[in-house]
Amino acid sequence: MGYLESVMGDNERVVYRTHQHVIVLLSRIIGSLFVFIVFLAVSLAVLTPGEGEAGDRVRFIVGLIALGSLVMPLYLIVSAWIQGLRGREFAWRVWRAALAGLLILAFALLLMLTPGSRVIGFIALVVTVVPIFEIVRTFLDWWNERYIITNRRVMEIKGTINKNIRDSALEKVNDVELTQSIVGRMLRYGTVQIITGSDIGVNNFHRISNPVRFKREMLNAKEGIHPSRSVTESERDPSAEPADADILNVIAELDEMRQQGILTEEEFQAKKTELLERL
Repeated sequence: MGYLESVMGDNERVVYRTHQHVIVLLSRIIGSLFVFIVFLAVSLAVLTPGEGEAGDRVRFIVGLIALGSLVMPLYLIVSAWIQGLRGREFAWRVWRAALAGLLILAFALLLMLTPGSRVIGFIALVVTVVPIFEIVRTFLDWWNERYIITNRRVMEIKGTINKNIRDSALEKVNDVELTQSIVGRMLRYGTVQIITGSDIGVNNFHRISNPVRFKREMLNAKEGIHPSRSVTESERDPSAEPADADILNVIAELDEMRQQGILTEEEFQAKKTELLERL
């Protein structure tokens, strides 16, 4: 039994499941992939060329290229600042980019100032393990972040080792909003906002894959809980209070009975007053 099955109730079944679009994964790993490429290039540039002036010239050029690659971590830091992140949230967002930038700067300067040193190449080769680990961790987090519709609720599951589940009963779903850009429509991703009557209020599922079907399946599952159908006269509860339109019709019928002499004026007015109090 998988983890999902273990948290589902009796007679509960999965209707539809999806996760964030692959473009989200690419946006998360692009920084780590860039760092991996830079340090792999540095290690090959130091270890592959032979000794001598020609090899030193190659290593010096690679150092210049590595120095120019600082544009990527600087872009990630500046973009986080422009987005309005400050304090601890800003530090959490940019610390990897800042660390990668410092390492790239250090290796670039060492290559330019001491191009004959081959120790830098071995260190750079070891450092490539760090972004590889980060790429694997990010992929596992993305793969285990799932958005699930069952015949009872909508679930959001996150975490590879430590699990975090947030769900809303379909009965509490009041409204569903779907937002898709032009690119999102082309690549089939978008953001689904679920407005519920719970304490959380709003659940935002950002850039999930195939959001149109997700919304459709959720509405169909909600409809399956309380299927709508027309109620015939024979199915109505006789003890139920009449609707406003029905009350007005009854008063009109009583008025006709009064005009025909079936009811007295006092009886008509008493019944009319009683019915009007129900409006």
